[in-house]
Amino acid sequence: MYAQLSRLCFTLPSDAEEILPPEVHPKSPETRRHVRRPLVRFRSGRRRQKQVFYDIPGVIDSTAAAGEREKVTCDCPKIFTYNELYVASNGFSESELLGGGGFGRVYRAVLPSDGTVVAVKRVASKVNEEQIKKTFAAELSAVAQLRHRNLVRLRGWCVHDRQLLLVYDFMPNRSLDRCLFKGGSSASPPPWETRRRVVTGLAAALFYLHDQLEAQIIHRLIHRDVKTSNVMLDSGFNARLGDFGLARWLEHDDDTEPPKKSYSVKGDRQFCATNTSGIGGTIGYLPPESLQRNGATTATAKTDVFGFGIVALEVASGRRAVDLSYPEEQLFLLDWVRSLSDDGTVLNAGDGRLPDNSYDLTEMQQLLHVGLLCTLHDPQSRPTMKWVMEVLSGSLIGQLPSLPSFKAQPLYITLSTTTVSANINTLIFNTTESGYGSIDHPVIDTPQEIPYAEIFAITDGFSESRMVAEMDFGTGYCGLLRNRYHVLVKRLDLKTSTALRSRFVMELLNLGRLRHRHLVQLRGWCTEQGEMLVVYDYLPGNLLSSLLFSHHHTQQRIVLPWHHRYNIVKSLASAMLYLHEEWDEQVIHRNITSSAIVLDLDMNPRLARFALAEFLTRNDTSHHHRQSPVQGIFGMAVDFPLSEVLLVNRVHRLVATGTPVMDVVDSRLDGEFNCQELVRLVKLGIVCTRSDPEQRPSARQIISILDGNDEFLKYETSCRLEGKEEWEEKNACYLSLINRIQALGIY
Repeated sequence: MYAQLSRLCFTLPSDAEEILPPEVHPKSPETRRHVRRPLVRFRSGRRRQKQVFYDIPGVIDSTAAAGEREKVTCDCPKIFTYNELYVASNGFSESELLGGGGFGRVYRAVLPSDGTVVAVKRVASKVNEEQIKKTFAAELSAVAQLRHRNLVRLRGWCVHDRQLLLVYDFMPNRSLDRCLFKGGSSASPPPWETRRRVVTGLAAALFYLHDQLEAQIIHRLIHRDVKTSNVMLDSGFNARLGDFGLARWLEHDDDTEPPKKSYSVKGDRQFCATNTSGIGGTIGYLPPESLQRNGATTATAKTDVFGFGIVALEVASGRRAVDLSYPEEQLFLLDWVRSLSDDGTVLNAGDGRLPDNSYDLTEMQQLLHVGLLCTLHDPQSRPTMKWVMEVLSGSLIGQLPSLPSFKAQPLYITLSTTTVSANINTLIFNTTESGYGSIDHPVIDTPQEIPYAEIFAITDGFSESRMVAEMDFGTGYCGLLRNRYHVLVKRLDLKTSTALRSRFVMELLNLGRLRHRHLVQLRGWCTEQGEMLVVYDYLPGNLLSSLLFSHHHTQQRIVLPWHHRYNIVKSLASAMLYLHEEWDEQVIHRNITSSAIVLDLDMNPRLARFALAEFLTRNDTSHHHRQSPVQGIFGMAVDFPLSEVLLVNRVHRLVATGTPVMDVVDSRLDGEFNCQELVRLVKLGIVCTRSDPEQRPSARQIISILDGNDEFLKYETSCRLEGKEEWEEKNACYLSLINRIQALGIY
């Protein structure tokens, strides 16, 4: 008879990064003399930072300097003092002025605390006080929550004597429009590879805003325009979308009534619009639907797609969206490129400043083609930013959709006179947004330190009735934070070792910098009373593992429907893409299992358990390097009651012998599943579990396959097949470990 154990521990070879036992007994006199010494110091990001927390009695870190009293902090926006920013910018000197836009002027500043160079945006005083309040609170609420490598990061803010200041990362290469257009004819234009990287980065940022957050963000409603002057360039000429001015969050698939807007043409081609919905912008980047007379319109994701398409055409051609130096038929870039497309000479739109043979003509034609697709007159005909990302990353196999004849479509703007006003580029706008709160206390939803007494109260003193899960190196308790947020409090076991405590700090710092709709969201932390507590949003649903496997041990009859299962896999792939490619650092989770995926009541998944995650820094060209060997946990799916315990091995054998994949499906579904999706998942699973990591697809390729790109999957599966003997040889250590578990008779 087999015994059932809740836990099983194996001792594996150790190295410098492995967990070690405490060096000093917790009750020794030596430890009591060092109750409040900081625990750990480590490197985070590109520059060295010191992050420590007050340790509980009994643990000493010999590397910590005596007398230090710093607490754990999260890398989130913070409040700066006015004096600090005044000194940093040399009194907001004109010599430090970088530019203006979005209701303010922007200054270069060097923080006196650590020498970090930042950009300080000072809200213009000409804006009325009520408008300042709404604009500031909106900007703060939106930007403080965003975490993406292609968005300008908000470092903090300051409110002083009715002045509003926002502190951002400094972008040494300024904006894309300056790089493309303001260098003069004698200046070297940006090379093609830089241009492709910038366009791809911009597409990734918009994809994140549209699809990868809890609420959809329409950039058009935040920045007013997707345009080259809003695309900033970091030291490696990587795109960073910036200049947040107005904010408005839309729920996914929101069907609110579109706001009213008026538009008028005055004088010699001078355009002026009063926009009571807050949707203002710049001619050339505004989509046609926003220029309709006496019409009702609202910004949507397809509005951003149009702006992106114009930027793509500018990058390819080296020309502005509107250039008054050209004759009337070439005044608007979009109309000119459309005419070239109709004539079959679209490559003539390529930037003539680029040296011959310095770029691939196919890539130039592809970018122009994508730009024209994104700027189609009908918003519903424009692609999504997700599709654009697939094209630019090379994940789309096959031909691009053909372009229509633009001769049958209206021009971008029809001009009736031959003189041009210098104000053609500007739309005057007036915002009437409301409901963003006061200046002094703007509502920002970012991780923060939570008092111990508050956590103690909401968990009823960490009572058993509030205990909901055993977690990585600790216990989880549920509670209602501030009568608003359902939270899960992870309490680290007080008997854990020093190395595990350092993992606590790592998890806290890193989770606070991640934001994705399919990642568990950090709400706050506490290190008072010798405790180490992390507070997450709580999803009162189930672990994926519980829904999939609980029937083996209980009488539970809940069956997870097929469409939820498929959506969970797609959502997990989206989270992996964000962690691998779309954050400032590359995140290797190292613990992706069904028990690390939490489902809410609507069966939407969130990836949790980041205690073992590895964060790999990138350099300016987006490559990454490890600071330590990547480690993880034993994580192969096994089912010991079966004769063939290893799931991967069993599926490989069934496919190799020609067994129908239907035999793999969960019998509890009673045939209620999509056969095409089932085949796709099985084949994808086989490709993803190849022994050679170089032959496994990327997260972006996985998403493309799950979206129905079966041609790409066919290409992947046509590669060299891995035989059963070869697979077992390369995974001998895992198979040996499984055999030992079986020999012990422990399930």
